[in-house]
Amino acid sequence: MNLSKREPYRNKKILAAAKGEECTLNSPVCNYDSRTTVFCHLNEEFAGKGGSQKADDHAGFFGCGTCHDLYDGRTQDSLSIWNTSEDFYVLRAVVRTTRRLLDKGILK
Repeated sequence: MNLSKREPYRNKKILAAAKGEECTLNSPVCNYDSRTTVFCHLNEEFAGKGGSQKADDHAGFFGCGTCHDLYDGRTQDSLSIWNTSEDFYVLRAVVRTTRRLLDKGILK
C-alpha cells in the first residue's frame, strides 16, 4: 500500500492537546518539562509519513522538547540510547497518548 499518495489525516485538536501535557515518551534523557511538550509524529511510512509529509495526526505521542529531539535524531546520543529500547519507549508513548486523548474526549 502506498500511503504517500493519500490525503493525510489532520486534527488540530490532537496537536493542541499536547500543550501542557506530561511527556509520554519518558526516554532516558527526558526533561520532564510539560512547557516544552508537543505532539511528535511517528517517522514511519505505515503511519502516513512520506517524502515531506508528516504522519497522520493520530499517529504519534506527547513528547517534551528533549525527547522529541532524541526521537527525530537531532541529538548526538540518539543512536546509542535507541540501540535496544526505541520500540518499547515509542509504543508505550503512543498507548499513553491515545489514552489521554480518549480521556479528554478528543478521540472517541
